[in-house]
Amino acid sequence: MRAPLYSLSAGELGDTADSIEHRLTSVLELVTKWNAVLLLDEADVFLEKRDFNNLARNKIVSSEFGSK
Repeated sequence: MRAPLYSLSAGELGDTADSIEHRLTSVLELVTKWNAVLLLDEADVFLEKRDFNNLARNKIVSSEFGSK
């Protein structure tokens, strides 16, 4: 299989849930148009366990990207 590779670091998406969702939605639309593979470096940051002392972090972890 030959496909373009779009490499992106999780840090490039932003630091708020809204900015992350907006940027990731744009990237996913582009990757789909290109029929490319997305390499999301440091994606584990979105899979971390929620922390009751950090509500902003919880919002990022629980965001549902691309559900629109």
